[in-house]
Order: sequence, then C-alpha cells, then structure tokens
Amino acid sequence: MHLIEKAEENNLTVITEFILLGFGDLPELQTLLFLLFLVIYIVTMAGNILIIVLIVTDQNLHTPMYFFLGNLSCLETNYTSIILPRLLASLLTGDRTISVSGCFTQFYCFGSLACTECCLLAGMSYDRYLAICKPLHYAALMNGRLCLQLAAGAWISGLLVCAIVMYFMSQLIFCGPNEIDHFFCDFTPVLQLSCSDTSLVTQVSFILTSLDALCPFLLTLTSYVCIISTILRIPSTSGRQKSFSTCSSHLIVVALFYGTLIIVYMLPISCTLRALNKVFSLFYTVLTPLVNPLIYSLRNREVQEALWKEEEADTGMMDSNQLMLLTARERVTNAPYVDWCFWSRTTSTVSMDSAQVKQVEEMWKSNQTCVTEIVFLGFSDFQALQVLLFVVVFTFYMVALLGNSLIVIVTVTDRALCTPMYFFLRNLSFLEIGYTSVVIPKMLLNLLSETQTISFAGCGAQMCFFILFSITECCLLSVMAYDRYVAICYPLQYTLVMNQRVCAQMAAGSWTIGAFVAFGQTASIFTLPFCGSNSISHFFCDILPVLRLATTDTRKNEAAVAIVTVVFILIPFLLILLSYILILSAILRMPSAAGWRKAFSTCSSHLIVVSLFYGTVTFTYVRPKSVYSLGSDRLLSLLYTVVTPMFNPIVYSLRNKEVRSALRKSIVRQTSFLIRCG
Repeated sequence: MHLIEKAEENNLTVITEFILLGFGDLPELQTLLFLLFLVIYIVTMAGNILIIVLIVTDQNLHTPMYFFLGNLSCLETNYTSIILPRLLASLLTGDRTISVSGCFTQFYCFGSLACTECCLLAGMSYDRYLAICKPLHYAALMNGRLCLQLAAGAWISGLLVCAIVMYFMSQLIFCGPNEIDHFFCDFTPVLQLSCSDTSLVTQVSFILTSLDALCPFLLTLTSYVCIISTILRIPSTSGRQKSFSTCSSHLIVVALFYGTLIIVYMLPISCTLRALNKVFSLFYTVLTPLVNPLIYSLRNREVQEALWKEEEADTGMMDSNQLMLLTARERVTNAPYVDWCFWSRTTSTVSMDSAQVKQVEEMWKSNQTCVTEIVFLGFSDFQALQVLLFVVVFTFYMVALLGNSLIVIVTVTDRALCTPMYFFLRNLSFLEIGYTSVVIPKMLLNLLSETQTISFAGCGAQMCFFILFSITECCLLSVMAYDRYVAICYPLQYTLVMNQRVCAQMAAGSWTIGAFVAFGQTASIFTLPFCGSNSISHFFCDILPVLRLATTDTRKNEAAVAIVTVVFILIPFLLILLSYILILSAILRMPSAAGWRKAFSTCSSHLIVVSLFYGTVTFTYVRPKSVYSLGSDRLLSLLYTVVTPMFNPIVYSLRNKEVRSALRKSIVRQTSFLIRCG
C-alpha cells in the first residue's frame, strides 16, 4: 500500500507483481528441472530434520558443537523452504509471477537467514577454536549460557539487518519493467527495477552486509588460522588427525557457503559473470543445504553412532573431554611427569568438572621453570563492563577496518587521487588496518572468555608487529608533513621534488625502519629469561609491561627502549613540528584570506591525525614515571590503538573534498554499471 500511494502521488503506473524469469529460457528442461529440484528439496528437508531429531534425542550429542549444528540445520530447513517450493510451483505450472509484497517477504526471509548463517558459522568456528586451542577451559568457557547468547545473537542480528534494509527498500517506487532475471527475489535484481534513486539503499545495504557477513567471515578466518597453528604444533600425527577431525566438517561447510557467496556478491560485476549468477546462486541456496547434513553425517563418527543407534556409544571414539585432554597433553611436550594412570582415570569419565580441569592444569605447570604463556589482566577488574567494552571496541574496530579499507580502495581506483598526498594516505590506511588487527581481535576474544591468555610466541609476534606498525606510522606521518611543506612552501617545484620515485623511497624507508626496530627490539626482549610471574596489567603485549616480567636486569633493554623512543618517535615528531611552523609561516604571508583557507585545507586533515596520534603516544611513553598509573596507561593505549585508527578515515573523508568526490563517483559508477548490465 505504501508503494502504491507513493506511485499515485507521482502519477506513475504502479507495479503489483513481479515475474521471476528463473529458468524459463529452458522450456525443454522444465520437467527434468522440476524432478531434480524436488528430489534435492526432499533430501535436504529429510537430512536436516533427521539431524535436528538426533541432536535433540541423543544425550551424547548434547554438546555446544551439536547445539550449533542443530541451529544450522533448522536454519537450512527454513532457508530452502523459502525458495524451492516457489521454484517448483513455477516449473510445474508455468506461472512465474509473484506479488510485490510476496517478493519482499521472500527477500526478507532469505536475507535474514543468510545473515544469520554467516554469524552462526562464525560462532561455530569460535567453538572449534576453544575446543582445540583452549581444551582445558573449553567446558567452562563454552557453557550453556554463552551458547544461547551466540545463537540468539546470530538470529537477532540477521533479522535486524534485513529489517533495516527492507525499510529502505520499501521507500522505493517500482513503475517500469517487472521482470526479474532470477529464480527468487534477490537484492540486486529487484533493485534494478526501481524507478527511484537507489544509491541510499545500496550504501546502507553495503555497510550492513559488510558488518553482518564480511566481519563474521574474517572472524571465522582468524579462528581457523589459530586452529591450524595450534594443530601444527601438536607433535604426534594421531593427535593432529584427531584435532583436525573435530573441525573438518565445519571447514568444508564454511568453504562451500562463503565460496559461492563471494563469487555472487563480492567479485567485480560484469555482464558475463551476471549471466552465471543464477547457476552460482543455486550452490548456496540449494546445494549447500543439501550437502551440509551429508557432510556432518558421513564425516562425523558421533553422528554416525547416534544414527545407527549402537548400544555402546563409546566404541572406537572419544568424547569431547577426552579429545580436549589428549590434545592438550600432546601439546605440552615437556610434561613426561604426568602419570598416565591418572589420565586414564580422568578421561574415562563422561564429564569433567572445573576442579579436575584445574588439577590437571596445575600438574602440567608444577614443574615448569619458564613462562609458556602470558596472562592479560586487561580490564578484568571491570567484570560488569565486559560485554559493554566488547560491543564498543568491536564497533570501533569495524568502523576503523571498513573506513581504512574504503580509503585504500578509493585511492587505488580513482585517477584523481593518484598524487603523492594520497599515495602516503593509502600507506597510512593500510598501516592502520594492520595496526588495529594486531591488537583488537585478541582483545575482543579475551573480553568474551574468562581466560585471557596468549602464548609466549604469540606475545612476541604481537609485540613485533605492533612496534613495526607504530614506528612506521611515526616515520610516515613525518613524511606526509614534509609532503605538505613542499606543496605549500614550494608549489612550483612540488611535482619535481615529490616525484614517484621519491615517494616510493620515502614510503619504503618508513616501512624498513619500522621492520628494523621491531625485529631488533623483539629479539632483545624475548631472549631474556622469563621464569617468574606471567601476568601483565594490560590488554596486549606492550614493551614495558612485558619487560617487567623478565627475571633479570633489564636496564640495558630499558635504555634501548628510551633510545628508540627518542630517535624514532620524538625526532619524527620534531620534524613534523618544524614542517608545520614553516607551513604556518608561509600561509600567514599570503595576501588573501581565500589563499589562507585553501592552503590550510590541504594540511588540516593531516594535522588532526598527527595531533590525535602523538598526543596519546607521547603521554603514554614519554611522561615521567612519577605520574605513571596502570589505569590511565590502559585507557591511553586504548585511545591510540582503537580510537585513533577509527578517526583517521573519518577525518580524511569528512574534511577532504577530493575524497568525498571520489566516493560519490565510485558509488555512481557502480550503480550505472549495474543498470547498464541489467
């Protein structure tokens, strides 16, 4: 009704139904396609319903892994029921029409379930991460409450994201062609039929789907990187095989689902690829729900046991606690003193309480003389704010990641931004992506879990990359200040001085200096003995907190840190300060106010970024020890690791006309290409 009223107000002919062309260009195959899709639909429904029934009725499958699998099967049952019955009816009767409201309803249900599946697969990968990488704490961390929260969050986020997109789509007017070249109401084919401006709904959809599809994919990818890293450290082949078997089924499902989604929605749009979209769409709407129950039943021994109802459920297989203990035991290569009889008694139980977990853990650690992991105290003294902190930091991280990625893409694709200033800005944005990704994902993971630990090697890697990006950013900001100095103080010689070769050398020099300092500092610190406390009151492996854990004299290392701070942080800062003194002097000598504004606009964004970065870094690392406090140190670190990278793309996009113009042109170009291909 809303669409009809809007169309009548504008004297436009309203469309009340769409025509789904589907596979209408293959009339000779209609019967064969009907039989094929009917068999697929029946097998899909039977397979997923069977898995749901098995999980509900079999006590051995009442674990977090199968709880999420039950949710996935329930989702797949609805997923196919939204699309296939309508497709089967059109193949059988030849009637390919669908009402506008029916089309929107189908899109909403499909979109919400697709977004829910993305989040659910991320939750399942996190479950596998804990089972393999944190086996002793798995039962405590992945408890019933957290499982419910993860599942409910996945469903709610999917429904909410699609509801917002649907609201903006409901504002569109459809008054022209009504033929959709697809077998269901997908977003892009429907949008191409609108007579209204679709730029806003396209932007909103892009942002929301990035948050609800791309972010879960990155989390899933991160989880499996950690999982594979852990598996490769297990000494025995049998241990690696058993560990990998717990996540291989999920990994196959993720690869099938995301592989086809990326081909359909994320690859560059071309008329050739668009012709194949219907074929690729069949994979994630029809075939993936079909093969999911097959994969989980054929590759999972526990499901096979439940399916064939064997009397002895434990024949030739291990329960989840046994797998956790065996994996953990094989990972600890220096624990021969553990009594195997104790292991046999412990792993023979069906379940293991937290006291037994702690007992086994203490036995492992009792004879350790050196630190094997670092415990982040972080924000553990704010237990009531853990969820709030997670939401805030996660939001900031997503904004920083998307904003900086967008600047990298725009500066690469737009010819108007192929200048030295935007070359350095692209390097800065790429650096900020790495900067935040080194610290924030681990911090978010720790906020969700009770055990906030990182391996000793992982701590070294985190520190190395953090120093690399920090020192590189200091050098890069000074290079950008020099670029602005030449542009304003020597405008006629600018193109000669700041040529492509000089820009490349300056950027490469910044990265080389950062790498040199990072490797040197990390090597000098992590060759020290660490045999005492392993807890640091921080949320990442920063230099000074880690140095305090060393059980030796660290005065030489502290002196090296001071030298690095002076040479690679203070000196670049002084060069930036000198550049801006000269810039301001040159601006004030300009006769007109318009000239002042134009000159100052070319460096104002960079000046804001420098102030944000150096303001927090200087106060954190250069202040006297007399005013040092753990609470303020953590807060300041949070500012320059989370907040500053988020503000950088906002500052450069909101205060820079060229970037805003490039963004608008990119959106218009993409929309025009969509319409032209359609």
